[in-house]
Amino acid sequence: MAWRTVVISNPTRLRVENDQLLITQNESFSLPIEDIAVLMLESPEVLLSSALLDRLAQHQVILLACNQRHLPSMAGIPFTGHSRLAGVQRMQLEMSEPFRKRCWQLIIKQKIANQAACLALSGRSGADDIALMSSKVMSGDATNIESVAAREHFHRLFGEDFDRAGQGAEDGINSALNYGYAILRAMIARALSLHGFLPAHGIHHHSELNQFNLADDFLEPLRPMVDLQVDRMGVRDELTKKHREELVALIHTDVMIDGKRQAALHAAEVMAGSFLTACHEKDYTLLKLPCLLPIKPHAYE
Repeated sequence: MAWRTVVISNPTRLRVENDQLLITQNESFSLPIEDIAVLMLESPEVLLSSALLDRLAQHQVILLACNQRHLPSMAGIPFTGHSRLAGVQRMQLEMSEPFRKRCWQLIIKQKIANQAACLALSGRSGADDIALMSSKVMSGDATNIESVAAREHFHRLFGEDFDRAGQGAEDGINSALNYGYAILRAMIARALSLHGFLPAHGIHHHSELNQFNLADDFLEPLRPMVDLQVDRMGVRDELTKKHREELVALIHTDVMIDGKRQAALHAAEVMAGSFLTACHEKDYTLLKLPCLLPIKPHAYE
């Protein structure tokens, strides 16, 4: 199982040699590609070969490139995926409206439950109030409990003056949240693609300009993990290199899914696999979603 995250922050040449990633800076060293889960290019001065891109895709490595503010601006998702790709995508496109709404209900219920857990783990007040909101989510979240819970969650976690400005925000907390969400979004898009799904065709998100609508749907229950980590790091004015490293490491952080502790990277695959089963059986209750745990790196065997 891939477990290593590689972040390239300096001018570097990358190529493949004997199924190893050969990294050349002042000196050269290599890593087995099969061990790499994520390859992140932070430096604007990275050269890499097309042969390496092919090997990364074959080993299902998440490739991320960053902009000048070190925020991920591109995610490379491999084409290699499910053996019955056309059948899975046909099934995805034929999902009924009631099925989609029930799936979205479960996703938002779990997201809000994880927000409550985040507040509890961070020692903030209001966890019980947020948890109660989870029980009020209806099919399709018709009453938009999600936005009410999110506003309360962020104010409790980061203070009443905090404004979740979204993409483009330059303050430290919002930059850190955007960075962490982007990492997990790419991780989920990879898992969905490997199971044959079209990442652009979502359950709830449906922007024609967004190629990762489905990944954004399944990102929701994992957002509170980023929120908790950003609070733990004490980010305020600036997103530092150390902060970025700790956020990238979230893909190897434990969550609980299907009754087992799993790294978020593997939990994304469990979640995607359960969605495939749910679609096939037309039974939304088969969907398995991650529960937030205290931040702890997964112990790979």
